[in-house]
Amino acid sequence: MRRKLFIIVGVFFFAFAKAQIPTKNYKIDSLQFKMYTRLFVGPQLQVDSITVKKIFCDWCTETQMQVLRDEAMRQSMIERHNPRYKKPGEHRLALYVRFSKEDFKNLNDTNE
Repeated sequence: MRRKLFIIVGVFFFAFAKAQIPTKNYKIDSLQFKMYTRLFVGPQLQVDSITVKKIFCDWCTETQMQVLRDEAMRQSMIERHNPRYKKPGEHRLALYVRFSKEDFKNLNDTNE
């Protein structure tokens, strides 16, 4: 009797746990890109310049690369407020961006 109860509870637990897993997985539905940027902070502790050094995408078109470059600049502008980058000099940032596959593919279709 205990064994049957244990099996029934186990089946219900497995079914409940399976129902809680989201149907979409970001690793399947999206693309992740890594980008390197440099943040130059002057002696007055103000940002002098931000440059995008490298975007890791071998198969991207120019339109897609420009969108990735703009996103790297946007994230670097946000990161400049981090107290870690309040010292004068050059700071290197490694940024990650995730786009859905459909949205990234549609970047070529829109001519903005």
